[in-house]
Amino acid sequence: MKMEMKSARIALKFLITTTGLLLLFCGNPSNSFLFRIYTQSDPGKLDPFYSTDVVSGRILTMICNALFAIDERGLLVGDLAEWYHFDGRTLRVRLCRGVLFHNGRECTADDVIFSLNRVRVSANPTSPRKWIFSSVSSIEKADRYSLIIRLSRTHATFPFLLTTPAGFIVAPESDFISARLIGTGPFKLTEWKQDEKIVLLRHDVYFKGKPNIEGVEYRIIPEDLMARFEFSSGNLDYFELPLLGKAFQGDNKYDVVDMPEPSVHYIALNNTRFPFSEKRFRRALNMAIDKNAILHALFDSRFKIACGPVPDGTGGFDAGTQPVLEYNPSSAREIIDEMDMKGKRLTLLVKADYQFELAARMIQHFLSKAGLDVRVQTLEWSALKSRVIRGDFDMAYFTWYGDYPEPENYLVPLFHSRNAGVGGNRAFFSSEKVDTLLEESQQMVDKQKRFDIYRRAEGIIREEAPWIFLWTSAKRVALSMRVRGFTAYPAFTAFKGESLYLE
Repeated sequence: MKMEMKSARIALKFLITTTGLLLLFCGNPSNSFLFRIYTQSDPGKLDPFYSTDVVSGRILTMICNALFAIDERGLLVGDLAEWYHFDGRTLRVRLCRGVLFHNGRECTADDVIFSLNRVRVSANPTSPRKWIFSSVSSIEKADRYSLIIRLSRTHATFPFLLTTPAGFIVAPESDFISARLIGTGPFKLTEWKQDEKIVLLRHDVYFKGKPNIEGVEYRIIPEDLMARFEFSSGNLDYFELPLLGKAFQGDNKYDVVDMPEPSVHYIALNNTRFPFSEKRFRRALNMAIDKNAILHALFDSRFKIACGPVPDGTGGFDAGTQPVLEYNPSSAREIIDEMDMKGKRLTLLVKADYQFELAARMIQHFLSKAGLDVRVQTLEWSALKSRVIRGDFDMAYFTWYGDYPEPENYLVPLFHSRNAGVGGNRAFFSSEKVDTLLEESQQMVDKQKRFDIYRRAEGIIREEAPWIFLWTSAKRVALSMRVRGFTAYPAFTAFKGESLYLE
């Protein structure tokens, strides 16, 4: 009897264990085969028509394709475009054949024209990215797989604009109201639970080859500390270390990589307000700050001092190795004394973020040593941006993230006088010479000649010092050891994830 009861208990234990394992592997089979990533918030709207934020851009990149893409070298390559020719005014494109939308229908020139015109001629509502097509006069169908885009003026870098979400191609039969897009990308949207997760599953007949992983799960995790805990617990495959974060030292369970990020950190100086309207004062501010000391103390020396507004290597651009102005506190103090600015009270605005506020405090320290009375004021992002756009500020800490790796994206929005304030020129910098050079660069299709024009414009900007040039950043990412084939791209709209493997 005891033996029978013992046998029964063993059988029951075996049944419970087996049932548990079956529930584990059959109840949620996709969890182990998804690349598990996270974002701190839901995308604003998961639609190329509205997309202006990094979160929606990253996710849409996996769902959709565009005519062009940015490769791992930061160079423009064809995506849906099998062949193209561009002379600065006319873009002729032949599409890849056999590209299927997620619903199984073939993508043709009609779909491309629909998608681009959906943004280009939008009204009530108007797409916030409509400006991308401001130089386009017409988009015409040549045949089922070919189209012609004509520009009203020469714009040498126009194809780069089509790599941004506004250029993503979607099927007209998509449910745009509920953001259930039908794209051609390697993954398709299958689940979106607000404030919880977004799940993308593999598009098995993706025209560039079936992805190696079954899908991607985006968890919505607002706090870095919680994301780090989830990663350490094995519930995430990807974790972005904060700017002030340290790597997982001495732990061989994770693979930590540094990857370039298309961004530049700077302090916009209000060039329309005295004393910032004086070039020598702006130069003095640059010389007063020991940027190397800040990088070593706060950022684990993983950033580089900015040698100008364009990060080195952007689209193959050589930014040089010399900082705009070397650290020279004695010369900075001398200029400040000569201008009778000693003890002058100035305000530095910074976004309400611990990491950026800490950097602002160190900048405050060096400017105070140079004789200035600098106050740091933290504001929520919308309030900070509103004040700067109105010109109601002395200095403000900003980070500019490039939409595509081409120097134009750092020079025209940030320094052309027509973009003062709301257009991106937060310093309200104005130079007829720079305006002329930047307009000339947009006419120059030859890349090397265009880069020569950029260098001339950048030389003037470096001399005028409309910013306190700080540093270009790098992203530090931790990956779980089961991740293979991860490739770093120099644009947030370039990583599609189809090359990933999970062990």
